[in-house]
Amino acid sequence: MIITIVKCFMELFQSIWQPLVFLLLSMAILVWGADKFVNYSSLLSKKLGINELTIGLTVVAFGTSAPEIFVGISSVLNESESIAMGAIVGSNISNIALIFGVACFGASMKAKRTPSSQLIPVILSSGMLGIALYDLYVSFLESFIILSILIYFMYITFKNKSLDSLEEERDFIGTSNLLICVYLFIGLISLILGSRYAVINAEKIAYILNISELIIGLTIVAIGTSLPELAATVAAVLKKKTDMVVGNVIGSNVLNIVLVVPIIGFFSNTQFEASIFNRDYIIMIFATFIFLLIVKFQTSSRVSMSAIKAIGLLLLVGYGLYILLLANLI
Repeated sequence: MIITIVKCFMELFQSIWQPLVFLLLSMAILVWGADKFVNYSSLLSKKLGINELTIGLTVVAFGTSAPEIFVGISSVLNESESIAMGAIVGSNISNIALIFGVACFGASMKAKRTPSSQLIPVILSSGMLGIALYDLYVSFLESFIILSILIYFMYITFKNKSLDSLEEERDFIGTSNLLICVYLFIGLISLILGSRYAVINAEKIAYILNISELIIGLTIVAIGTSLPELAATVAAVLKKKTDMVVGNVIGSNVLNIVLVVPIIGFFSNTQFEASIFNRDYIIMIFATFIFLLIVKFQTSSRVSMSAIKAIGLLLLVGYGLYILLLANLI
């Protein structure tokens, strides 16, 4: 009996060891790229007179949403739209419950007040995604409306930009803009390539283990494409750039929807499984509601750092329960 189990384990390990090694290597590249990207995007924002919230909402959010965009395009081309939709919903859940949860739990200082207008695109994009998924089909009109939210999002973002203090970057003030852009480019490429090959190898492992496309999208691909956000968030928390964390989660969740869903709606007419709305979207919209409440009220003097850390822990526990639910373990 024991010998049989050992043999089965060895056969399974032999089939997945290569993608597993490449997965770990891709994640290492990802973490390194995130560190450079956060460092130099923050510095560039200060030199251009743009605050960290804005740079998180734009440069970092666009960069870390690139994997979801690539997954969306490749999924449509390969007629595997369920992977892309699962990745969008799953990634938005992980961005809040896992990534923002980590940020709250590890935070040592509160973020500055986020303008209420900056939260409107989150509400609009999440709401429109629900309307689109209600009949399990994304129409051309729904895709156009969702894409139009991008224009409003960019307008609000740059309307609210302002200059922050440059004091923590004073050692780098002499760094040339060209060198900053080079490091930004290297960091961004590392983020994109690292996340891309992390997803590719995670998918290989999932297929070997015989997991469905939707579950692959909601878990392996969603977590894989959220690795840039996670790596960038950890780097930002360690550097006490809390505003960038909030901006990154807001920007990534909005861009995941407004850039990827229209790709599906414009170029595909697939019908999705009912569970993507009845189970996963409901969890996503609940997590989004919790996130908006935290961002809106965390600056209040009545909300302590201990409370924020406790909320972060609850988000992480909730995400763990969600993964167990998908794995049919609860």
